[in-house]
Amino acid sequence: MAAKAGRKGQTAIEYLLVTVVMVLVFVMMYKALQYSLANQFKRGGIVILKMYTETAW
Repeated sequence: MAAKAGRKGQTAIEYLLVTVVMVLVFVMMYKALQYSLANQFKRGGIVILKMYTETAW
C-alpha cells in the first residue's frame, strides 16, 4: 500500500516538473518572438521613414 502511495506522489511531482518546464519554455519563446517582432517593426519604420525622406513631394 505504501509503495502505491509513493508512486502517486512521484507521478504528481513529475507532472508538476513537466508543467513548470513547459511554462518556462513557452515564456522564453514568447520573449524571443516579442523581441524579434519589435526589431522587425523598428526596421520597417526605418525603411518607411527613409522612403519619405528620399522621395520629397
